[in-house]
Amino acid sequence: MIEAKKYQNVYKLVYFFLFGSIASLYPFFPLVLQSKGFEPSRIGFVMGSYEFVSILGLLIIGHFYDRIRSPRRTIVTIILLCLLTLFLIVRAQSLLLVVPLTLGLGFVIKSPTSLVDAHYGQTMPNSQEKYGKTRLYGSLGFFCVAMLIQITNWVEASRPISVFLGFSILMVIAIPLIIYLPAAHLAEDQQKPVSFLKTIKTFPGIYWIGLSIASLNFMGISGHITFFSLLLKNKFATEDISGFWAIGPLFEVPLFFFSGFLLRKLGLKRLWLLCLAAGVLRMQVYSFSRTLLPLYIVQILHSISFGFNHLAMVTLISRATSNASRGLAMSLYSAIGMGFSLFVGGFLGGWILGYSDYPFLFQVFSLFPLLGMGIILLFLRGKQLEKMNEESSEDFSIPRGDHI
Repeated sequence: MIEAKKYQNVYKLVYFFLFGSIASLYPFFPLVLQSKGFEPSRIGFVMGSYEFVSILGLLIIGHFYDRIRSPRRTIVTIILLCLLTLFLIVRAQSLLLVVPLTLGLGFVIKSPTSLVDAHYGQTMPNSQEKYGKTRLYGSLGFFCVAMLIQITNWVEASRPISVFLGFSILMVIAIPLIIYLPAAHLAEDQQKPVSFLKTIKTFPGIYWIGLSIASLNFMGISGHITFFSLLLKNKFATEDISGFWAIGPLFEVPLFFFSGFLLRKLGLKRLWLLCLAAGVLRMQVYSFSRTLLPLYIVQILHSISFGFNHLAMVTLISRATSNASRGLAMSLYSAIGMGFSLFVGGFLGGWILGYSDYPFLFQVFSLFPLLGMGIILLFLRGKQLEKMNEESSEDFSIPRGDHI
């Protein structure tokens, strides 16, 4: 028990610094590209390509993670590749060089957090029950770093090297913590390596329904991730963006703290309906807002539109996939549910900005969570979901869900 609590605290610190590093990169990266000479519409295409390559990275790295079973070494190696690639991007002067380097960053940048999620589920007892209270430290890390940047201007998009330094310092702090994490013991699943196609064929139908819902939700979120900072700079003439990005993660903290309670009381279906409705409302505010105040207020909904979606999908993966295939299941969620959606959103948004304006762009992005709500009402029901909800309320610590 003492050993498990010790590692629980290490995971909290890992999440804190990993997501703190993200706070110094993600909000600023589209603006870094603009400082290199890209137009906003072109940034949409570049970020879309970046997300497409991230799909390949997540799938390939996730597959080898399950086969090699050296998770700590794998995560540290990927972090070092992220640092090297980002450094080359901020130092590059040629747009022709920035594009392939950005794609290279996309290949590796999403995997550390995805694999830490998988590693947590493979090593910690009662991982489903405790995941939310551990993961909330990631949201807290994002908030603290974003607010520090807001107050000190430590990171500025007009100084790309500051983006690299902010990201790298926090990642370097995370590396020894990751090395200290427990080894993944997969004795219950010792078997010959299974091919990629054979592995995904073991995933039940409810996994693919959940993945479809998560994908449409992230199509809506892509309007925020790729184009919100550009909206602030180009429509409202401000690069003071960290305060906006800090609000959502702050409200994720209580959400993840009460994650077990929320899952028991609401179930996956209601959680997803709420998160999708929040996504529609946020895109509508982005579309109609004429001042900054509504944009500040609506960031509260990020904790619902992102947090509920992530909580529901991670829970579904923990119950619907085996321990040995969880790395691939989590990477597939990150690749398709997040990466492919952001890829399509980047290209779609870039095309829209080439012919129209930001209000119309966000109107279009509000349609995707609406479609997700339709899938929930049509398909997310029946005996499988009822059985999952019953298990959530009766024994939230069930580690596997092969029987679903």
